Amino acid sequence: MSGSPGSQPPALPPGYPADLERTWRASDGTPVVLRALRPDDLDRELAFVNGLSEETLHLRLQYSAKGVSRADLARLLQLDYRDMLAMGAFVGDPADPTVVGVSRYARVENTDRAECAIVVADAWQGRGLGTELMRALGTAARARGIRFLEGATLGENQRIHAWARRFGFGVQTEPNSGGLVRVTLDLSSFPS
Repeated sequence: MSGSPGSQPPALPPGYPADLERTWRASDGTPVVLRALRPDDLDRELAFVNGLSEETLHLRLQYSAKGVSRADLARLLQLDYRDMLAMGAFVGDPADPTVVGVSRYARVENTDRAECAIVVADAWQGRGLGTELMRALGTAARARGIRFLEGATLGENQRIHAWARRFGFGVQTEPNSGGLVRVTLDLSSFPS
């Protein structure tokens, strides 16, 4: 993952938004580095997804799965940092940190809207990390000309519905969807 001792860190990809990097402290004081994901985070993100409980994975993917393929995650890390961006939350050794949460968006082509998603490691749920990741994502999206973040969740995911309402998302059940819930956040009033 991080290479041999004394090796140089990988070169940053073109357009990498270093200005989004910052440290947030959890309520227990744990420092969490928030930054855009990079292609070299593939093994870290794979370990993160493989560490999610079946319930969290089901609620995030909206179908039952044991995990996500390496190829799928590699595709999700092909980011241009403008129309496609993913923010990761990292803890532990700075040379080989552990991912504990990810938020991402993908702009709907030729619009000011983007589909967004968020997932937080089970041990980190309920600690404010999801809110901090969504703040970071919303700030980055707004600066890149995106006006609305939208997502879909399962009707059974009451915890995320309550969180989305507290965060400022509109929450509405999609007609004829079998209970799929659409969440929408208008970034025009989002703090910059």
